[in-house]
Amino acid sequence: MTATVPYGLLRHQGAMLLTGARVVGHTLLNALAPSSRPRTAPDSGATARSAPVTRVIAAPPQELVEQYITWAGAARCYDGLLPPHMVSQWSLPLVGELLLRMPYRLTSVINQGVGLRVHGPLPRNIPLHLRATVESIEQTPGRIKVVVAVTTGTAQEPSLVEARLHMSFLQPGPRAPKAAQDRGPEPDWVTAGLWHADARDGLRFALLTGDFNPIHWCGPLARRSVFRSMVLHGFGSFVRSYEVLAQQGVRFGEIDVRFVKPVALPCTALSVQVAPEQAADAEGWRALRLAGSGDAVHLAGRLR
Repeated sequence: MTATVPYGLLRHQGAMLLTGARVVGHTLLNALAPSSRPRTAPDSGATARSAPVTRVIAAPPQELVEQYITWAGAARCYDGLLPPHMVSQWSLPLVGELLLRMPYRLTSVINQGVGLRVHGPLPRNIPLHLRATVESIEQTPGRIKVVVAVTTGTAQEPSLVEARLHMSFLQPGPRAPKAAQDRGPEPDWVTAGLWHADARDGLRFALLTGDFNPIHWCGPLARRSVFRSMVLHGFGSFVRSYEVLAQQGVRFGEIDVRFVKPVALPCTALSVQVAPEQAADAEGWRALRLAGSGDAVHLAGRLR
């Protein structure tokens, strides 16, 4: 994408920028005065601190919505509506509030996937009612897996879009080896469409959502990270892939993906692929993936 996303959109990202500042402060405070309590397994205190967070927020500004839709590849769509996947823009501050209550090192958290279930269209110009809650916390060797559920709706219909964000806190020590999975035969993938991203798409998505992790837009810092280059937000890859499917007439009301391999920036064309309708399982799920060059798979999941 070559469309310009104006820096002026920063004025609409106050909630997320404040959350980011709180995360930095939390990290510095714990580095200077580490708690004597082990920051590993979840406990009753962590559970108590994870009570639901609720908010009523003003409708996202028209300028921000239009710029977001254009970046997503859905220009002239969503007339009077909000894209359901725009939940990342308004939900991340609530998710941050929940994570700040947890006794884990926030700099160790990584996003691992997202699920989205759409019950009805989100109107564009009225306040949004939000509710975020920790759905599960699971300890495994080397990491603590957290699932946060975020519900978005209106005063009249409070549950129009349900999102589930899958995250992991990486912990010191060895991690459990990945168990071999019998995935069965690969489906006869159908390519719904292609998308690509240039070196500035990480910065564009940051301006649209407020997620300014430097691995997405600052080359020198990104090259010092584990990824060794700038990478697109996992949610950004999800948004682009979602819109390729939607614009090509693939019908679905529920989608669930895992972030398998980061999309390095810039990237050549990536292929959004879905299993044919006749390959759906008994519950109606069809496999999908975002495939790159060679055998690379960046997203993997299912929809129905």
